[in-house]
Amino acid sequence: MDTNEQNDKKTPKQQMTSFGVLIVVVCFFLSLFAGAGGAFAVINIYPAITGTPKNEAEEFTEGEMHEIPLTEPKGETPNSPSETEKVNTSADPSKDISSENASLPAASEKTKGEVYADAVDSIVGIKAAYERNIPTFFGRYTTQSVTSTGSGFFVTDSGYIVTNYHVIKNATDITVSTFDGSTYKASVRGYEEANDIAVIKIDGSFKSAVTGSSSLLSVGDDILVIGNPLGNLSYTFTDGVVSYLNRLITGDTGTTINMFQTNAAINEGNSGGPVYNMNGEVVGIASAKYASSNIEGLGFFIPIDDVLKMINDIISTGYVTGKPVLGVSLQTISASDAARYGISAGCYVVAVGENTAAFNAGILPADVITAIDGEAVYSVSDMSFILTKRSAGDTVNVRVSRDGTDMIFSITLGEYFPGEARTSYSNVYDF
Repeated sequence: MDTNEQNDKKTPKQQMTSFGVLIVVVCFFLSLFAGAGGAFAVINIYPAITGTPKNEAEEFTEGEMHEIPLTEPKGETPNSPSETEKVNTSADPSKDISSENASLPAASEKTKGEVYADAVDSIVGIKAAYERNIPTFFGRYTTQSVTSTGSGFFVTDSGYIVTNYHVIKNATDITVSTFDGSTYKASVRGYEEANDIAVIKIDGSFKSAVTGSSSLLSVGDDILVIGNPLGNLSYTFTDGVVSYLNRLITGDTGTTINMFQTNAAINEGNSGGPVYNMNGEVVGIASAKYASSNIEGLGFFIPIDDVLKMINDIISTGYVTGKPVLGVSLQTISASDAARYGISAGCYVVAVGENTAAFNAGILPADVITAIDGEAVYSVSDMSFILTKRSAGDTVNVRVSRDGTDMIFSITLGEYFPGEARTSYSNVYDF
């Protein structure tokens, strides 16, 4: 029997099986050709969508940036530049740099690596040397040389740097290092101790950071920190999220500072360094001073919106303008101490400055301030918080206890000017 006869005699079931196998084979080859054609089509239409070959890096377009001019005081002053200073900011130039929500719509977000690469040239490491007295025997002291380390960032192209006040406090020699390895001697332009910020100056031309708006932050937002942890791990990059907003933190000066909380790693040496949002804008200033070696995943940043005006003032005049001052040196009298000594709880007046608002109103040493405008004052922290809501020129009603008698004084607050502390006592603070 020949082959044709054998095929003709196949059963219908056998013929259907052969036909099914044939269909599967044909479909397999068709899918291969279709896949190849599809891949070919994707490769060829990519340039039409992106404008660049797929194997080239995609170009990032940064959002619009504006510069706000700062006017220097006329005449020659220490560290006074010869031309108008400019602080890089994303704020609307028609508004004051410190105005609330004074930011343009957010620019496109960057990758973390892009933020680091763009920012690192505007960040510095700081070493501040000072002398401190160490007690020895029989009430004597010996002098010890100490170096404080921290971070900072350029806010103008001409070399003005923002950092924490506690980094450069009492410094007699300040050295600044930049990312390219260069070192410079810096001078102090001014500071605001109550808010733990300072501005120092080096000579040269540098890349300034771009400031954003901390008022636009929300809990859960990504933030990036670049600094100098432990004083020798230069330009270390850490990240985290905003854990909480508007924490009131009391420092060792007895003053209360508004901060936002983070889980990003903050260590000694990070103090004064910038905190970035994902647009590469500075939204805060790190302060390791308020961290603890016994606590992990907890750090605090000074919101940039709270201190931009102060930074501008310090650059322009050397101090913060419009800051209110009573003209007194105060010490907290706790409830237990008040009961022990038979006086009122509140703020004990240790000293009164001559020709100050308090002096002219009739406040005396040994008075105890118990309230301002009806708001109770139990500590120097309370006093600090109350005064942050006032300005120079405001009139307040100050209630004091004098020899057991309550008295009310109407006082027009003066304007703060830098000067020597009124006393050298510990736990006494000037207001």
